[in-house]
Amino acid sequence: MNTLLRHAAATGLLMALAGPSHADGAISFSRDVTIDRSPATVWKYVGDFNATDLWHPSVRNSTLTGRSNRPGAIRTLTLTGDSQMVEKLLAYDAAKTRYTYTTLKSPFPIKNCISTLSVSPTADGKTLLTWSASFDAVDVDEDIATEWVGIAFDGGLGKVATHFEKAP
Repeated sequence: MNTLLRHAAATGLLMALAGPSHADGAISFSRDVTIDRSPATVWKYVGDFNATDLWHPSVRNSTLTGRSNRPGAIRTLTLTGDSQMVEKLLAYDAAKTRYTYTTLKSPFPIKNCISTLSVSPTADGKTLLTWSASFDAVDVDEDIATEWVGIAFDGGLGKVATHFEKAP
């Protein structure tokens, strides 16, 4: 798959995570990647709610309304195709290295999306970066909606892993 197609698929998946509601969805999905760095190092890279544009290839820009990393903050993500997602931070715990948010607006047929990004240590001193979500599919088959979410998550997690592979 060429790079343009991968970015388009990742953009589609990211946007698919969005939903207009605040309730948990019926579909649960999770992806993770193990990174050969400390949890503190990985958290420093991905832990800012308004920094997704630094580590996700389909996010061109992220702007924040509200207090950074405080529940209630709202970020607007401008995606590579110029569409936007709006997400609200529900919980942020730097000590537990995780945050949870809901998607308020998206052009994709997903609703009731609640996602969590978390960083945890592995037994061998590495880091497990996990991105999970629950959501409902709207006017598409659940398998298709789940595939979109998988593409979006894989795009972000893959870029984080690649970042640390290249870093000294």
